[in-house]
Formats: sequence, structure tokens, C-alpha cells
Amino acid sequence: MAETKRRRKRIEIIDIAKCITIFMVVLGHTATNDELLGGNPPILVKVLYAIHMPLFFFLSGLSISTKPLKNWSEWKSFLRKTVMTIGIPYLVWALIYCTFNFDNLGWIMYGSWRALGKTATVTSLWYLSCLLIARIVVQIVICMVPHKKGSDDPHIAYVFVAAILMIIGVALPEIEIGYPWCADVALVAAGCILLGIYFKKGLLKIAVQKGWVLFALLIASVGAFAGVTILVGDDFGVMMMCRGGYGNPLYALIFALLGGFAVLILAMIVKRMADEWLPIFSVTHMLYMGQHTMGIFLIHKPMLQNIWLPAFQKIFTGGADIVARLLATIVSILISLFLSQIVEYYIPELIGIFSKDKLTGRRTEAN
Repeated sequence: MAETKRRRKRIEIIDIAKCITIFMVVLGHTATNDELLGGNPPILVKVLYAIHMPLFFFLSGLSISTKPLKNWSEWKSFLRKTVMTIGIPYLVWALIYCTFNFDNLGWIMYGSWRALGKTATVTSLWYLSCLLIARIVVQIVICMVPHKKGSDDPHIAYVFVAAILMIIGVALPEIEIGYPWCADVALVAAGCILLGIYFKKGLLKIAVQKGWVLFALLIASVGAFAGVTILVGDDFGVMMMCRGGYGNPLYALIFALLGGFAVLILAMIVKRMADEWLPIFSVTHMLYMGQHTMGIFLIHKPMLQNIWLPAFQKIFTGGADIVARLLATIVSILISLFLSQIVEYYIPELIGIFSKDKLTGRRTEAN
């Protein structure tokens, strides 16, 4: 979700996948903590939480540069950019959403999901503290893994390192307040990002396959997900990555892989539909939404949970609860997009957008 203005051409399939995923994130936030921690939330919530966070980290891997850093100057520039585009939005919005006192500031600086819960701020901001650490871990791996001379193909070592990081992250003993800056979850997230780096070219090759192949892959992945869900039955719990709660790690991995793959294939089909099959169909709004996930993420949750969801649940009761959740999600996203446009115009730094001079520090050094 951390974004900066880039000149390089964007891969539209990734933006469409981000659009779908942020919709899943917002819809997932219609679940209350009582539902998530109570042990028996709706199946929709279980499905969303099994997919959306691992997929967002995977999508980060599809988007980042894999250039090794050769000296301290390059590392300093990387760290500056990472802290500014991820760390500053995390800190500022955590303070915006909570009552300021030094205890709350301390918990915010600790950075875990449980620590954020003690401040009454928006706990979903754990994603940014986790992403910051994960991004640094990934860059260390990029610098250590050998690169094929004359080729930009990622080394298979990315997959092995990803597996090791995930195993360590899952196996670390639980701490009541969580690890600082979600360090345990960040290892799992780093593994997801590394997998995104490795499989990027393969996914782009799939994207150009014949239409029937894409539809067959979508049906197969959704069918497999449904089949595993039925097979697992009551053991299909809520995977709360935010607190390092994966339930059965094997099930969590299977659900994340199948669900994430289905979303990516769906994004490919949507792109093909707009380009070839249905010219009147436009993905312009989906692309815009996919390019502004940071603003949606930072702004949507308070209004979703405190205004729109309660309002629609009063209108749609009983079996129509899913309608209330969907409408609350759509309205919250639209308003968040509008508000993020205003923020981006006046104070873009609040959503992690900085000028090149500020990211590099050149203007400061020149003064």
C-alpha cells in the first residue's frame, strides 16, 4: 500500500489486483473484534482474512525494485525513503486517531497490533509498522542473494529464503503485547514479498494466455479453495495475521495461495475484458483505486465502523446483513477516495507521497 509517484510505467494487472484486495480489506473491517476473536465469525470474514493481508504483501513484491544496494550511501537513501513513505504515515495517523499522551506515544512507537489497541487508535495501522520492517528485511535478502549476470530473472534462493522467514515468523513464541513493530509477522510478510518478487515474471506470462485458460485457472482455484474449506470444516478459523494468529499454518498457507491466485487471475480477466472482449468496459476507476490504496487504507476504518456500518445495519437486518456490509464498504471507499484526493493535493506527505528532493534529501543538503 505504501506508494510514491513514479515515472516508470505501471503494470495495470497489479493495480487491478490491488483494487480488488483493498475492497476485500475494507469489507473485512466490517467485522467487529468480537466477531474476529469470538471464534465463530461469518464464513465471508474467514475467507477475507485468509486472503487479503498475505496478498497485499505479495503484491508489494510485484511492485518493488530488486536493485542491490552497494554502499552505505545507497542504504541511507533507501532507509530514508522507506521511513518517510511508510513510517511517517504510520506515526502521524496513529496520533491523529488517538488521544495524545506519552503512554499512548510509547505504545505507538512499540508498533504491535496489541500495543496499538491500548491507545484506542486504528489498530489496522499495524500493517505499516509491519511493512516497514518487512521491506528492510527484503532489501537485506536482495543484497545477499546472488544475481544472474546479464539477467534480471530472480534467483530461486528467494523462494527458499521466503520459506525460512515464514517458518521462523510462525514458530516464534507468542508475546502477550506482541513483538516490537510486528517483527514476527514482518518475517512472514517479508516471505510473501519475496515470493511476489520471484513469481512476478511467471504471473505476467500467465496473463497473456488464451482467455479460456484464464477462466479455467479461475474456476480451478476457486473450486479448490471451496473444496479445502469444506474439507477443513470447523477447523477453518480466522487467520489474524495482525497478531501472528495463523491457526493451522498449513491451512493458512493453502488458503492464502489459492485465494491470492484466484484474485490475480480475476485481475487478468478484468484487464483482458477491457482490452479485448468488451471495449465499452473501462478499468479506469479500478486502476485509480488500485493506485490510491494508501489513502483508502488510512481513512476508511473509523467512518466504516462508526457511521456507515451501524447505519446500514439498522436498515438491513437479519439475513440481509451482507447487504449492509457491502453498502457500508462501497460508501466508505468512495468517501475515502474523495478525502484522500484532498489530502494528496494539500498535504501529500500524510499518505506517503514525497517529492524526489525530499526523498533523497538533496534540497536539505543544498541548504
